[in-house]
Amino acid sequence: MLLLALQMRHLDTRVPEGDWLPQSAESVRALHALEHMDRGGIVESLRLIVEFPKDSIAQSDTNWNALDQLTKRLEKDPRADRVISITTIAESNRSSLTELSRESRRTLLSSDGHAALIQILPKGSVTLRDQVDWVRELRKTGATALTGVSGSTMLVGGIPALNADYETIIREHFPSVMGLVVGGTFLALLCGFRSIVVAVKAIALNLVSVAASFGALVLVFQCGYGSRFLGVPGGTGSIFPLVPIVTFSIVFGLSMDYEVFLVARVLEARRSGLNELEAIPEGMARTAGLITSAAAIMIVVFAAFTFGGFLVVKMIGFTLAVAVLIDATIVRMVIGPALLRLAGDWNWWPGGLTTKAAKPHPPL
Repeated sequence: MLLLALQMRHLDTRVPEGDWLPQSAESVRALHALEHMDRGGIVESLRLIVEFPKDSIAQSDTNWNALDQLTKRLEKDPRADRVISITTIAESNRSSLTELSRESRRTLLSSDGHAALIQILPKGSVTLRDQVDWVRELRKTGATALTGVSGSTMLVGGIPALNADYETIIREHFPSVMGLVVGGTFLALLCGFRSIVVAVKAIALNLVSVAASFGALVLVFQCGYGSRFLGVPGGTGSIFPLVPIVTFSIVFGLSMDYEVFLVARVLEARRSGLNELEAIPEGMARTAGLITSAAAIMIVVFAAFTFGGFLVVKMIGFTLAVAVLIDATIVRMVIGPALLRLAGDWNWWPGGLTTKAAKPHPPL
C-alpha cells in the first residue's frame, strides 16, 4: 500500500492532453468538424479586455496606437492563428472607424470607448495545456507592459482562462478542504469513542487508502498501464483537477463508515467483559457481512462509471472503486485489526472503556 501510495508524488493535476471527449456527442462532432475546417480555435479562443484610464480609444492616438501595437504583437505569436480587434477591422486606420457598422463597434468597443475586446484564435496544434500556459503568461506580463500605457488594465477570458482559473482554485483550496475533512472527522471520532488512538489511527488509515487509490489512478490513467482495458488507449499525462478533491471527500467518508462499524463493535465487546484478544475477532465477525456487502455494492456502482464516455467520470469511478476495494479488504481485514491488537488497552485511552452509570428508575 505504501509503494502504491508513493506514486501519488507524480500526480499532475492539469487538463489532460489529447482527444478525451465522448465521440458520440453532437457537440463533439461539431467541434471535430470545425477542426477539419481549421477553425477549431473559434471554440477555444482567448478573449482579452484591455481598458485604458484616460480618453476614448476612438479619439486618442495614444490609446489607438497602443491597442494596434498590442494586436500586432499578438499576431506575431507563433501560437496565434488569427487575432481580431477593432484595429484589425479598421486596418489600423483610426479614421476608418466611421465606416464600420454600429454592431461591429458595439462588439469590439465599450460604450464609453475606454475598453476594447481582442479575440485570439489559437492554432490547431496548440494544446489545452499550452493555452492555459499562454493565459498565465499574459496575466503575468500585465497590461502596462503589453500596451506601454501606464494605468491600463487587462482581463483574460475564454475557455483557456476558465481552465487556468479552475486549476488554480482547486490547487489553492485542496489543502483547506483536506484540513476541514480531517479535522471534522477527528473531532467526531474523539467525541464518539472518547479515544485519541482510535481517532488518529482511523484518520491515518484513511489517508493511506486515499493515497493508494491516487497512486493507482496515476499508474493506470496518467502513465497508461492497463488503461486500454478501460477504453483509454494511452496515458493521459495528467489528471483532471476535479478528480482528487471529489474522490478524497467521498472516499474519506465511505472509509470512515467501515472504520466506525468495526471499532464500535470491538468496543462493545470490550465493554461486555471480553479482553482485547477476544473482542477483535468478535467485532470482525459481527461486521464482516455488513462491510463486505456495502463494499461490494459500492465497488460495482463505481466500477460502472469506468464504462462511460467521459474521461473525468472514468477517473472518478476508477479511483473510488479501488479505494473501497483496498479499504474493505487490506485495511479492515488485516491492517486495522492488527493495529488494534498491537495497541491493546491503549486503543481506548483516555475514556473509551468507561460507561456512564445508568440512572435508577424511580419507584412505582
